[in-house]
Amino acid sequence: MRASIDRVHAAIKFHLGLGLESADWAPTPNKQLGDFAIPCFKLAKALGKAPPVIATELAAALGPALKEQGFSEVRAVGPYLNVFQDVSELYKNLTTSLKDKNIGTQNLGAGKTMVIDFSSPNVAKEIGLHHLRSTAIGNSLAHIFAFQGYKVERINYLGDWGTSFGKLIEAFKLEAKHLSDTKIVEEKLRTEGLPYMLDLYVRYNRAEKENPALSEAAKAAFKKLEEGDAEYRRIWQLFRGTSIDDIKKLYKRLDVSFDHYDGESLYEKQLDAAVDEVTAKVGTHISEGALVCELPGHKIPVLLRKDDGASLYITRDIVAAEDRFKRFKFDVSLYVVSIQQKLHFQQLFDLLKALGKPFASRCEHISYGMLSFGDKTMKSREGNMIVLDDALNEGKKKALAIINEKNPDLVGAEDVAEMVSVGAFIFNDLSQNRNHDIRFDWDKALSFEGDTSGAIQYTHARCTSLLERAANHLKTLPSGDTKRIDELLSNEAVRGLLLAWDGFDLAAEKALIHRDPAQIASITLDIAKAFNQLYHKVRFLDVTSANELEVLMTLTRGTQTFLKQGLGLLGIKAPERM
Repeated sequence: MRASIDRVHAAIKFHLGLGLESADWAPTPNKQLGDFAIPCFKLAKALGKAPPVIATELAAALGPALKEQGFSEVRAVGPYLNVFQDVSELYKNLTTSLKDKNIGTQNLGAGKTMVIDFSSPNVAKEIGLHHLRSTAIGNSLAHIFAFQGYKVERINYLGDWGTSFGKLIEAFKLEAKHLSDTKIVEEKLRTEGLPYMLDLYVRYNRAEKENPALSEAAKAAFKKLEEGDAEYRRIWQLFRGTSIDDIKKLYKRLDVSFDHYDGESLYEKQLDAAVDEVTAKVGTHISEGALVCELPGHKIPVLLRKDDGASLYITRDIVAAEDRFKRFKFDVSLYVVSIQQKLHFQQLFDLLKALGKPFASRCEHISYGMLSFGDKTMKSREGNMIVLDDALNEGKKKALAIINEKNPDLVGAEDVAEMVSVGAFIFNDLSQNRNHDIRFDWDKALSFEGDTSGAIQYTHARCTSLLERAANHLKTLPSGDTKRIDELLSNEAVRGLLLAWDGFDLAAEKALIHRDPAQIASITLDIAKAFNQLYHKVRFLDVTSANELEVLMTLTRGTQTFLKQGLGLLGIKAPERM
């Protein structure tokens, strides 16, 4: 649709000598009024005429020229110039694009680099369901930016530093003493992974309540770690590596990948220099024992260092932002973190500007609301965390039951159930406003009907089956009258499908500009619904003309391509069978 809108804008500029911006268009309330509309309000002041008058004059002047460019009608409706596309031209243009494998992208990021920081769990802890929002949103945005030509650097910024590692090191040492062999503990960590590590941590916490001396031992252990003790660093690295190996298995299940596994520990030696720079360029002072910085426009001071000398997230984030710009020379840097951290990122970005960093204006906080599951809100600090892997297993179990009921002979049903389960969680998240709190509901999310990924996946699989049956039917048919093709293309269901296809590029553009995967979810749903309307209105296998069936098969193949592309941009797989 972007190309069509741009052609109308070009025709208006050629006729009037006045240009309109790419955003100067509007969807029509219903398709009886046009496929899209150009508002004439911005032209009124320059021309000294009322918008309805301008629309009427443009319709009369541009009608013949636009008809030659693939538009069937241009009509003035109040202050709008309403445009109807020629279905035959639309079919030809879109199917040509499909052959060229050029659908939906305008290469808006050619030659640019985007860095995205998302997921970012804490090392030595299981990933909870609440981590899904950052992971799903970040992964989708990475796909959307790459789709538009950006070079994307995906960073998993791990919480791999802090006093909790002092506890883990002491827990490791106590376990090794109890078993009289350090190598046994190391081997159990490698073979049993995160569950064993968590068991060590939980047992240490319990013992700490009865023996306060263990708290002091943990603090002392972390201090030795900070100071670079070789043995303590080796044990910490073992914990870190074991955790990353385990979480990579979960990311593989989600079909999520990262280019870099960075962590807070990466910047530990650069924090003092960052604080010194803030002091020199912006100014700092001591407040209640802590080191703070006052920023213009911020009522709350920026806390740089606690009263005990410990560094804070914002200090590390200053160093990380500088490091990322040095490494990647990014044009855009996104931080996918919950909306609760809004103040933190406002302070961070304003502090970077105050420090004179050239990349400060390129940094963006991609916020999101909370996720609830049933009546529980996912906040790990409140102790009601649901482990993401467990939730996916439950989803797979429920999806498999539905699939076995619908198609008991399906080959590879377990794999399909996995795709449906993962897709249900991701689509439930991405199809909604990311800044809203959202709720997960099993029955709705796993349905193969309605506004769900299951419905889109089912339509994609239906296309596969339909194409196979149609290919066999095609062999039995005569060529037929080409006039029948024109009749078929005039069918409202065909027109609706083509218009849905045509909206994909605009949705992909909006998804990029607004950092909004919901745009992709919406257009992909629209395409699936439009195809299903065509499927129910036109009996593909009752067609008696090979020419007609070939058009229907082209529409089916095109739909399948768009659905796979849309799901892929969301980070969801498209099964061939269901």
